[in-house]
Amino acid sequence: MTPGTAPVIAVTGASGFIGRQLCDSLRSLGWEVRGLVRDTSRYPFSQGGVRLYRCDLPHVVDEEALAGATALVHCAYVTRHRDLEEARRVNELGTRRLLDLSRSRGVGRFVFISSQSAHDGAVSYYGRSKRELEKTLSPGRDLVIRPGLVLGPGAAGLFARMRETVRSSAVIPLFGGGRQPLQTVHIDDLCGAIVSAIRKGLTGTFTIAEPDPIPMKEFLGYVAARLNRRPLFLPVPMAPALVAFRTLEALRIPFPVSSENLLGLRQMRAVDTTPDLDRLGVRVRPARASLDLIFRLG
Repeated sequence: MTPGTAPVIAVTGASGFIGRQLCDSLRSLGWEVRGLVRDTSRYPFSQGGVRLYRCDLPHVVDEEALAGATALVHCAYVTRHRDLEEARRVNELGTRRLLDLSRSRGVGRFVFISSQSAHDGAVSYYGRSKRELEKTLSPGRDLVIRPGLVLGPGAAGLFARMRETVRSSAVIPLFGGGRQPLQTVHIDDLCGAIVSAIRKGLTGTFTIAEPDPIPMKEFLGYVAARLNRRPLFLPVPMAPALVAFRTLEALRIPFPVSSENLLGLRQMRAVDTTPDLDRLGVRVRPARASLDLIFRLG
């Protein structure tokens, strides 16, 4: 970034959970923010001054949003779907098109919001597709951010669905016994890490999550306590649960958890995030502190 000039940041998925919070964080710093959204008639931000541009991947992208941009932060991604081919079209073709456009329009850096579930052994579509798209980027030019489970207020995102399930259910299944090592990141800490990476001109891959994992069972128990709920936590073997969920999906019976979620749960693994956080110069609060803040504000 040129000293003394405000960065110009374009953000796809700007009306989504991460994108909306990121746009507000960037505007609070006085940066010029261009939000790429499907519906430009709605203004979902708490900060003023975010300029809206139309984006409906893979084909509709208002290229003016990219003109002179310091970075393009790509948050848009289909995470819940009934049509896998449509998800692939939007996610994979859409991301590649954005990357090509960012190159042709001279955008300084492509910032891809990936996932901690993106690795070479991933079995879920979400994790596999994110990892394959990571490989299309240039490690010396682009930036990949892999968040853990993102925690924050509001009704959007995976955490919101988990919270609502705990709130409304008398029985909570613990798939695989709930032993999975969970690493979370509060939305404010994630936005702070992205800002730091852009400011420092960093490239490569960074995992942003609390260094010390918490077992899934313990995490859900703490959510229940904060909601004043006492559900029955029921251990459920992973293999038969996958069969049951795929049957429900084949019959198009809605359910708050998908087979994709279970595949992701089955492959959850702890990652040492301390080196990445040290390079960024940021800290990520532990899950309990994040939940305390969310429920106190909520």
